[in-house]
Amino acid sequence: MISVFADSSAGSSGKFGLGLTLFGPTGISGKYILNQKSAVEGSLGLGTIGNGKAHLHVVYLHNIMELSPSLSLYVGGGGVYQERNADGNSGRGRGLGNLFRDRSYEPSLGIRAPLGLSFLTQDRRFELSGEVYMQVFVTGKNGADVGLALAGRYYF
Repeated sequence: MISVFADSSAGSSGKFGLGLTLFGPTGISGKYILNQKSAVEGSLGLGTIGNGKAHLHVVYLHNIMELSPSLSLYVGGGGVYQERNADGNSGRGRGLGNLFRDRSYEPSLGIRAPLGLSFLTQDRRFELSGEVYMQVFVTGKNGADVGLALAGRYYF
């Protein structure tokens, strides 16, 4: 995300972006730009249909390729906390009723590794990003998840 990671003194935006994220998790997202090649991103929200409930992650992101002046490819790694369904995914895919089922959840810690694309507007004020990620949980409800996250952030 070289566009996002670009030095804010050259543009009109700041180093901190705040916005919304969808799917992995659905909630709020923040990003702080460290330098031209790296940033720290975190999200707090709720897991979507399936295996999770409360979700928090913090990851270090590194720009690996600028595809255009506004579009960049990034990778990252960091930690994740999620309340995972203690019963597994039983009942998944059985319609909207699955959202409201009474389930037990277990606090779980793990590692999160995203691969994504970031689009930044020319004035460096607004970012849209999409990523695929893998999460491997090592405490609580062990296991691995693969998912998609979409985010929009405003920089100030």
